Amino acid sequence: MSYAGIASDQEPPSKKPAREPTSILQLPDDLVLSCLARVSRLHYPILSLVSKTFRSLTSSPELYQNRYLLNRTKNCLYVCLQFPTEPNLRWFTLCR
Repeated sequence: MSYAGIASDQEPPSKKPAREPTSILQLPDDLVLSCLARVSRLHYPILSLVSKTFRSLTSSPELYQNRYLLNRTKNCLYVCLQFPTEPNLRWFTLCR
């Protein structure tokens, strides 16, 4: 019995072995910090939800040092509010 495009004496092509996905967290911290420094600071709250490592990296002084060296700093105003219906403080970042 032969299949279309495959001669009867040939075996069907084998699948390539699946590659393991590489996580950005497997990279050295200084390389991850360099990548994060190029991302807009407005995305840091979302990125901090990815993992505990991302949370610590997005709040690290090293990240802000990298942003400064890359001239990627922005002026912004931080506002802390407490709503009457909520016991916790809420922080907001206001940017132009």
